[in-house]
Amino acid sequence: MEENQLIAEIKTIIETGSEDDRNVLTSVVQGIRKKQNGEHRTYLSGITHVNHRFLDDGTFEVTIPIQPLIENPLKMAHGGITATLLDTAMGSMLNLKAPENMAYVTAELKVNYIQPGRGKHLRCIATILHQGKQLSFSEAKVYNDENKLIATGSGTFFAIPLS
Repeated sequence: MEENQLIAEIKTIIETGSEDDRNVLTSVVQGIRKKQNGEHRTYLSGITHVNHRFLDDGTFEVTIPIQPLIENPLKMAHGGITATLLDTAMGSMLNLKAPENMAYVTAELKVNYIQPGRGKHLRCIATILHQGKQLSFSEAKVYNDENKLIATGSGTFFAIPLS
């Protein structure tokens, strides 16, 4: 898309869109800027405003605000976003503990949805069950802002060399 077309599309959204449309546009623009500034490694983490950190108990936490960008038509977090949150938490934890010349990619992902993802944010806590030279296993749980269990997941991750 040409620059003038893009600017015209953005102006149309601002002028004729709903408040949700403008909020989503703002979220996307801010997320792209965060990616450009190096605050996020991927566009997806930037536009969804993901945060992550190791907790004192050695687990890994990833949070994402529930916003219109990630909601399904029923006004709850889309199941695919919940699965992505689980995958991100487990894979990120493994990759942050990987040898310098290796990375882990998802080979298998299992998700169990417990209840709808509603509230202000989702918080995923991941643990490593086994970190091997070729295969690693992790599990994670997703909670809402009221600490209610939303989903659980487990994954198998394959080690690949970085080139």
